[in-house]
Amino acid sequence: MTLSRSEDAQAAERVVSIDAVRGLVLDALTPGQADQTGWAQTGGTQAGRTQTPVAFTDWCPSPRAALRLLQLQRARVGDEVTVETGPCPEQSCLVQMRALDQPASAPFRRYAVRPMTDQQQREMALRTISEQVMELVSNLVVLLGPDGHLTYASQSAASLLGCTVEDLIGRPVTSLLSAPDRFRLRRDLIAPPPAAARIYRVCYRNGPQKVLDVSWSDLLDDPLVPSTLIVARDVTAEHTARQALAEQRAFYEAILEHLPYQVAVLDHQGRYRYANPAAIGSAEVRRGVLGLNDTEYCRWRGHDPQFALNRTRQFQAALVSGQRVNWEEDMTTPQGTPLHHQRHYLPILAPDGQFQMMIGYGRDDSERQRHLTLSLRQTQILQRAGQGTPLPELIAELVAALQEACPGGRAALTLDSAPTPGSAAPTPTPTPTPIGSESRLAAIRGDAEQRVIGYLRLSGPVGIPEPEALRVLDHLASLAGMVIERARHLETLETLAYVDSLTGLPNREALKRRFAAGVAADHHERVVVLVGFQRFRSINDRYGHAVGDALLVQAAARLQACLTEGAVAARLDGDEFALVVRAEEADAVVERVARDFGGSFALPPHSVRVEVQIGLSPESPGGVGIETLLQQAQHALHRARRLGQTLGRYDAGDHAVELTSLALESELRLAFERRELALAFQPLVDARTRTVESMEVLLRWPHPQRGPVSPEVFVALAEQSDLIVEIGRWVLREACLQAARWPGGPLRMNVNVSARQFEQVRFVDEVRAALRDSGLPPHQLELELTESALMTSDRAVIQVLDELHHLGVRLALDDYGTGYSSLAYLKRFPLDVLKIDRTFILDLGPAEVDSSDLAIVRSTIGLAHELGLQVVAEGVEHESQRRLLGALGCDLLQGFLFAAPMSLTDAQTWRPPAESPD
Repeated sequence: MTLSRSEDAQAAERVVSIDAVRGLVLDALTPGQADQTGWAQTGGTQAGRTQTPVAFTDWCPSPRAALRLLQLQRARVGDEVTVETGPCPEQSCLVQMRALDQPASAPFRRYAVRPMTDQQQREMALRTISEQVMELVSNLVVLLGPDGHLTYASQSAASLLGCTVEDLIGRPVTSLLSAPDRFRLRRDLIAPPPAAARIYRVCYRNGPQKVLDVSWSDLLDDPLVPSTLIVARDVTAEHTARQALAEQRAFYEAILEHLPYQVAVLDHQGRYRYANPAAIGSAEVRRGVLGLNDTEYCRWRGHDPQFALNRTRQFQAALVSGQRVNWEEDMTTPQGTPLHHQRHYLPILAPDGQFQMMIGYGRDDSERQRHLTLSLRQTQILQRAGQGTPLPELIAELVAALQEACPGGRAALTLDSAPTPGSAAPTPTPTPTPIGSESRLAAIRGDAEQRVIGYLRLSGPVGIPEPEALRVLDHLASLAGMVIERARHLETLETLAYVDSLTGLPNREALKRRFAAGVAADHHERVVVLVGFQRFRSINDRYGHAVGDALLVQAAARLQACLTEGAVAARLDGDEFALVVRAEEADAVVERVARDFGGSFALPPHSVRVEVQIGLSPESPGGVGIETLLQQAQHALHRARRLGQTLGRYDAGDHAVELTSLALESELRLAFERRELALAFQPLVDARTRTVESMEVLLRWPHPQRGPVSPEVFVALAEQSDLIVEIGRWVLREACLQAARWPGGPLRMNVNVSARQFEQVRFVDEVRAALRDSGLPPHQLELELTESALMTSDRAVIQVLDELHHLGVRLALDDYGTGYSSLAYLKRFPLDVLKIDRTFILDLGPAEVDSSDLAIVRSTIGLAHELGLQVVAEGVEHESQRRLLGALGCDLLQGFLFAAPMSLTDAQTWRPPAESPD
């Protein structure tokens, strides 16, 4: 700050010369000056202009005399230095010394000396303090005159701008501002903005730009200092850092704001510091959640507090472990839409391991979860379709799958314009209705021609996005087409397998199934009524097979008219029909059949009269299967024919005489004790490679007097007593020993097991002991079971099967198609192999192929493979049969085409014959 001197002060100035090098003062005072300056006390004379030189330290008796001399020596022209002078420090006064010439221009430098009054000393002290304060403060301080020019600038202002104070004095302040800030400063000086908005950019000439936080005080109305006092703080570094931080934050927020992943930032207390739109869609809710924890947020938004408890538990786990924590979260929207989220907490730690923040992130996995659920549903439906589930049940599952995938909507499936129960028939249309409509419709197409066979409808609002709902609808419609066509195909196969193609009645296999189902349902005792015609062969011979077939069709219709409720009729073979009826209704049914079944049949152009014959089985005690009843009824029918009677009843004694002989049974027991029974071996050959896969062990009795006894005879005798158990145990052990010793390594052995063996408590232990003693691996043993053994309801037998399966022993169903075979039972038991009975193989060539047998064999192979079973065809005798069975996908073949049963020695050296024409 520049202060003017008064004229009185100028009149009092006098001149002295100082030799700064030697520290001498040469006085050049006029007369009378000594009194004014105190020189009289220093020994100076008052006469003349030149005095004797005086040491500066005497002239300036101050402890800082050396500093004052240095200041005088360095002063430029016009610079003023305040100096203490006088005879002693106690009597000194202050004078102002102003340099009059340049340093080193002469040995002496001249200074104008002016005494200072007390007022001047106080002003000077204040001025010095103010200047020093301005030197010390870091803030910039300037004064603007009324014209906007700088009248004062602190040294800090000059230092900041890279110039001197003199460079700034007199400059318009606008010359220091950037172009956008010039107008703003003029406006702001008139109407000051809030303190946070007073940020300006300044620079001196082309120097670096600085950012100032400016405040000011208007002193223009003060007559002493008509100025504007401006104080500014350099915030360049702070502003740059803040701007960089803002840019960085904007950069990351730009990523997070558009990121489809849900991201939130929480502090160590679990309070939200940030959430992106993917995490919380509403901007208002995103602002409101800041500072809240999950408990407070759930309370505010009305969510289930269990979510907050679970999230808090996961947060604490991540906080304590310092590791990422993953979990899944399920919830339901107010509209009833289920949501599934993948959640993660990731703690962020400083280099020193201190917790900084918690990143919570995740994604809405609801659509993927719905896809997984839909895929699982699809797999289940396909599996059930492959297992022969009835079509109405499959349709119900398809509708349930659509309902589950689109909660809130109403699903219905219609076939051939006939609505399923509880749904209305849709208006037929081949294309889905537009998006957003109240009702959505997708066509169900079947077969290779993509014929429309029905429609899948989804009505009302759904809890998922409309495009996804239409995709699900279309997908399930395609699945419905496959499932329905498959179910209809299985129905066709089942018809071929279980329905007589001529009469439409169930066949023998279907009769077995229905018998088992009926007994299981009501536990009533039943009898079998077997019906046949007298001399039916002569009708075929005389009138031809067409007339004979027409007769059988009419007879089947008459037979069905004779049935009571719950009774079942089936065609067994040729002219034989079977009825399964409750025991208490048997006599009434037999009377009705005898009256109405026979008589005249109109077979244009012929009228044929036939007589009926009936065989009646006894009542079925618990555990007796349909096959036994059929055999008993067959015996009764044969007895009626032999005796020429209309009705024949089963006679157990007569039957026993026909089938058994006590003498033969005794001989059999003696032969077993003498080890006269022998084992024979018949190979099972791979249908494709013609390699030996296993050997079936067969029992033979070479009787010394009678010769070879048929196995059908002596096995039946053994099964009537406990002898079959002993023989079976011996066969099992011998088969395991020979299989383990087989040349070239163990070979799988197929051993027939009777139902009586399964009834033994220790049967599984016997199998285990045979395997252990022989060293044969369990999978190299295959037990062939009769259908009568499998179809028993005894749970102990089922347990035996399960134990054998877990042991690793293979299980095969022998002579499939001649007994109680049922797909439900095949699914129920842990079987590995299905052996098709030879009766179905014999008519497959070579001269001609029976279409019914071919259909049965083809369907049996397909169904067995669907159930995961290996298929063996028995009784293969011709090369054409082998080729046909191979083409149908049969796995193994057995029969005289390859080899008859042979001795152990021959079997061990036997090799499959080469392929040869029929």
